[in-house]
Amino acid sequence: MKKALAILLALVMTIATAAVLVSCGGTGTENGTGSGTEDETGSKAVVLQSYDKESDIVALLQKAQNDGKEAYGVLGEPSLTNGQGLVPQIEVAIDFQKEWKEITGFDGYPQASLIARGSFAKSNTEFIAALGTALAGNAEWLSKEENLDAFVEALSAYNTAHAGGYLTTLAGKTYTAETIERCNLSYQSAASVKESVDDYIERLSGSAPAEGFYYTGTADAEAEADTTVDIYLPDGTPALAVANVFTEGVELAGYTVNFHIVAAGQIGTIFNTQKDADLAIMPTIGAATVFSKGSDIQLVSTHVFGNLYIAAVNSEVKSLSDLKGKTVNTTAATTIQLLQYLLKQNGIDYTV
Repeated sequence: MKKALAILLALVMTIATAAVLVSCGGTGTENGTGSGTEDETGSKAVVLQSYDKESDIVALLQKAQNDGKEAYGVLGEPSLTNGQGLVPQIEVAIDFQKEWKEITGFDGYPQASLIARGSFAKSNTEFIAALGTALAGNAEWLSKEENLDAFVEALSAYNTAHAGGYLTTLAGKTYTAETIERCNLSYQSAASVKESVDDYIERLSGSAPAEGFYYTGTADAEAEADTTVDIYLPDGTPALAVANVFTEGVELAGYTVNFHIVAAGQIGTIFNTQKDADLAIMPTIGAATVFSKGSDIQLVSTHVFGNLYIAAVNSEVKSLSDLKGKTVNTTAATTIQLLQYLLKQNGIDYTV
């Protein structure tokens, strides 16, 4: 009798333990694929997995395609176009720009801007005006196939001329009319974009930039004798904002323009690390952060109004809400910050 009771007790304990494991368990993530996690209330949170490069995310999507699994990753252009070339099953599940407009009413977000060193901005208003006039036509210029081809050739020539230095990865990418359209390139001066930028920065960082951040076009100093202008570009989409001048124009208003392309991660501190930097295309929120720490810089104009998308394979996701319980692979910095904001505004929990 005692032996039978012992066996029965052991059986009950085994069943109870199994029940606990089932109730607390779930399918974990494997190499960025699979389900996400469940919070204390029982609702599933989105898991945000960070990677250093978009190429890492494309490789993950390719593996998921080959394995027949679902996977998600945030890609900007031109990485999205090139990713679709490598992974035919990639589809756009979520358009960040549309999500942003639904929340804010603004047509896209001021992702990347032309930033000037303060001393340069105050003494070279003629050049900045000429540059602005040229860049205002950049998006239309890029819409023509022959100009896009010329830009690609200019990138290759840049790498040849800078052999031994940093070589831009933009030279090896594929560009189509859809690529350029999804980059959302435009031109808005500091005066016209101020409301949008203030809203964007306040939503993501808590407060709008202080007075003095926006370029006014007022000359406060005599023009510098040096008529060479050095413009730094990050190795990514923002560089497309100056494609026409990069390709065709080396002289504006009597100035000679030198372009320098650097790794995207270096652009945020470029005015500190490169003393010759007069202008730079950089993330708008990054520029606002640098300005808030006392750097003498000004926003001259904004050129990229959102180029981020959630790419998916083997998926039926059509909305942010559909991502609950799934893992989204993303790069860090502004990209993950923006994704977190979109999820929060839609009442969706996430873990990092």
